[in-house]
Amino acid sequence: MKKQNVHEAFATFVLNTYRRVGPVFVKGKGSYLWDNKGNRYLDLFPGWGVSILGHCHPGIVRRATQQLKTLIHLPNNLYFTAQADLARVIVENSFPAKVFFANSGAEAIEGAIKISRLFGSPTGRFEIITMKNSFHGRTFGAMSATAQAKYKKPFEPILPGFKEASFNDLESFKGQVTAQTVGVLLELVQGEGGVNIADKGYAQQLERYCREHNLLFMVDEVQSGMARTGKLFAFQHYGITPDIFVLSKGLGAGVPISAIVVKDTLAGLMQPGLHASTFGGNPFVTRVGLEVFSIIKKEKILPHVVAMGKYLKDKLCALQKKYSCIKEVRCIGLMAGVELNIPSFPIFTRALEKKLIINSTHDTVLRIMPALTVTKKELDEGLKILEQALKESNAKS
Repeated sequence: MKKQNVHEAFATFVLNTYRRVGPVFVKGKGSYLWDNKGNRYLDLFPGWGVSILGHCHPGIVRRATQQLKTLIHLPNNLYFTAQADLARVIVENSFPAKVFFANSGAEAIEGAIKISRLFGSPTGRFEIITMKNSFHGRTFGAMSATAQAKYKKPFEPILPGFKEASFNDLESFKGQVTAQTVGVLLELVQGEGGVNIADKGYAQQLERYCREHNLLFMVDEVQSGMARTGKLFAFQHYGITPDIFVLSKGLGAGVPISAIVVKDTLAGLMQPGLHASTFGGNPFVTRVGLEVFSIIKKEKILPHVVAMGKYLKDKLCALQKKYSCIKEVRCIGLMAGVELNIPSFPIFTRALEKKLIINSTHDTVLRIMPALTVTKKELDEGLKILEQALKESNAKS
C-alpha cells in the first residue's frame, strides 16, 4: 500500500467526527508544541484542558515510566495500592466519600446518572434537571443530560428523564421540579457552553433547595476540577458540598482517568455488580493521578493559578477596551472565555496560523485554558498574537 501523508491518512482511515485543522504535531514540552516541520506553537489550550501541567511534565513522565515498568493493568476484582491511595487523596481533599474510577468524563457522568436512579427508585423519581448551555459528554446518557439541542437532535429520541432550566436562575429551576425530580446536575463553570460562571448566591440557594426537598445535588467538575479555578475543586469557591461530583481531564494530566466521588451517606447505593469499568482506575493511571496531586502541592500550583489567572483577566479586559468585537470577558482562575460579537472560529484559525493554539466554542466564544504552570512571559506572547488576530479580524469585520 502506498504510504500517504498524515492528513491523507486521516481522511482515508479515520472516522470524520472532528473538525481537524492545522499541521501535524510531533512533540510537546511545557506550553509548547512542535510540528513535523520544526515549527513551534504556543499552546494555551493544552490537551483540551487535560494537560494541566503542560506537555510532558518531567514528574509525570518519570512516574509514568516507572509504573509502566512495574504494573500496567489489573482487573478491579483484585487489590492494588495506587487506586486506594488516589481515592484517599481525593477524599481527604474534598469530604467524606467513596470514589469510583472510570476513563472519561462522560463515563463518570453515566455513573452519576445511575446512582441518581438508585437513589430515586424507591419513590419513583428519576428526572434530572440540567442547565441550558451545559455540556456533560457524548455518550447517550451524558448527551441526553447536555442541555444543547445541537448535540441531541441528530440522535433523537434521546434518553428520557432530563429537563432544562436557565443557568443562574433559581426560579427557573424551581419551575422544572416535579414529583419525579430526583436531583440537579450542575457545572459551576460551563466550559463548552462559553465559560459561564455560577453566581455564589445562586449555587448556595440551589444546594439549600435540594437539601430541603431531598434532591441530589450533583456537580460536574470534569473541566473545572484539579486546580483549574484556583481551588482544587470549583465547588470549594462556593461554600457548598455536593452529594456527588465527577472529575476527569486534569486528574490524569494526559492519561485517561475519571472519578465519581459519592458522599459516604449515599455510597451504599452502589453494590457489587451494579456498575463496573474494565480499564477504570488501573495501576498505571491511578499512579499518575497521585503524581498530579503531588506536583500540585509541591510546585505550589494553586497560588500560581490565582496569580496568573488575575494577570490573564487583567490583560484580556485591557484588550476588551481596545477592540469593539469583544463583548465580555469571563474568568475564574486559568479558565477564561472571551465572548465576541462576531464568530470566534475565524479568530481561532487566524491565531493558529500565527502559531497560537486557543479554542473556539459556542459559536462566538474564545476559550483560553493554559497549563497551570504557564508563565507571564508565555501569556504575554499568546496575548500579543491574539491581539494581532483580533486586529486583523476587526479590520475585516
